[in-house]
Order: sequence, then structure tokens, then C-alpha cells
Amino acid sequence: MNTAKRILLVDDDPDDQYLFSDAVNQIHPKIYCEIANNGAEALTILDKTPPFDLIFMDLNMPKMNGFECLNC
Repeated sequence: MNTAKRILLVDDDPDDQYLFSDAVNQIHPKIYCEIANNGAEALTILDKTPPFDLIFMDLNMPKMNGFECLNC
């Protein structure tokens, strides 16, 4: 099965977002990487889209940190 994988990156740092998505693209260009800037944004994305295969989350973010997001 050649189904493209979907990753959600939850991180408020633009440099980390760029490095992560660039690394994912180098591993396999058909992996879809969506980015949320904080936990609240991640919850909104998760409510509106099909499930992700992987979620990478920063724990220290403004508005809603990773721990608060995981508790929702």
C-alpha cells in the first residue's frame, strides 16, 4: 500500500518548523506535514481533519502548551 503519511507538527518556533518540514521532505517528498503554532491550534486542526499518522509536539508553547493540549 502506497498511502501517503500525514504528520502534524505542533511548535511555535518558525525555525524548528522549517527544519522539521525540510527534513521530512528529504526523507520522502510525499509525506504531508501540517503545522500548528500552539496546542489550541492543534486541537482545531484535529477536530476538522482526518487522523494523522504521527504528531510531534513541543511542550513549551504560548497560548496552550503541549501538556495542556494532551490533557484535552
